[in-house]
Amino acid sequence: MESMRYFSDILYFYAARVAIDTPWKYGPEYTFHVQVNSTAIPEEGSYMSIRLNVASKLVCQPKGLRILSCHFRDSKADSYATESLDPGTPAVPVSQVSRQEAYEINQDQFEIRFTEQGLDSLVVNENIQPRELDMIRVIVGQLNVGVLGEYDQTVELMENFTQGECVTMFWVERNVIGHALYVNRGYVLETIFGLKDGQLVQIKKIRNLHMCTHKVPYFFGSAESIRQVSDVVSTVSSSESHIVITSTEFISGTTNVITTSKVSEGMVTTLYENISVRLESILPALDEPPEVKDPEPASMFIGRWLMESSMEDDLSLEV
Repeated sequence: MESMRYFSDILYFYAARVAIDTPWKYGPEYTFHVQVNSTAIPEEGSYMSIRLNVASKLVCQPKGLRILSCHFRDSKADSYATESLDPGTPAVPVSQVSRQEAYEINQDQFEIRFTEQGLDSLVVNENIQPRELDMIRVIVGQLNVGVLGEYDQTVELMENFTQGECVTMFWVERNVIGHALYVNRGYVLETIFGLKDGQLVQIKKIRNLHMCTHKVPYFFGSAESIRQVSDVVSTVSSSESHIVITSTEFISGTTNVITTSKVSEGMVTTLYENISVRLESILPALDEPPEVKDPEPASMFIGRWLMESSMEDDLSLEV
């Protein structure tokens, strides 16, 4: 026998169908599969590219109505050279595959805080490295839907993008799935879009990177400080996101194209980034979420640290 148990949270879905004898004392635990793939292609005339692949699990528990308590686990990262210059296709390594521990996110607990407009801020350990904080920001930014229940429309809105608040064009469309996509996962996502089996919502977002406040040049894993003069100059030329939501699926991904140049060497490289987050399971949590050790608030924006300094940052970085 089954019972519908509802869990309110801010991920735009809130229901799980579970057997009545399943222990849900501590609420649900959401597990997301995270994938980051980056392809670096040097300037014209190159016949090689460098691939970086990062895989991880993002595990979150609701903590009240507007907070998710999360951590990463099973993070793995590697890189290799390949003769493929197409970032959208699988590639065969022509060099040794090297582990990249610097991209393997640690398992420290952190919190994601939401408002009605979407992602608002983070709470992290005060000793977190700025580089790692920025990687977390980029990944959890995929949870930001950005529209509240509207569909079959095109609308221009301001979005809290990790690299600033950007004017973003949203395309929201509801479709009927042409084939049986439903898989019995033991839960049903009751979204703000009111989806039924066989229906999906697709959301496409294209950011106007010329209309952002405090825009920051950034690529995944960059260790360059925005407060220091750097030999590396980065420009994000395009950023586009796609979200698919069904009664059992939540898939969100972003594709960024970044141009980087090393001033001292005159070398130009184009980076193609694909960041994706996919809901993998909703299971009963085994315990209350642990508290963040030595907590400090941090904004969602790349390069920001303490919340009290954000106003100063905004004034110095606004474009």
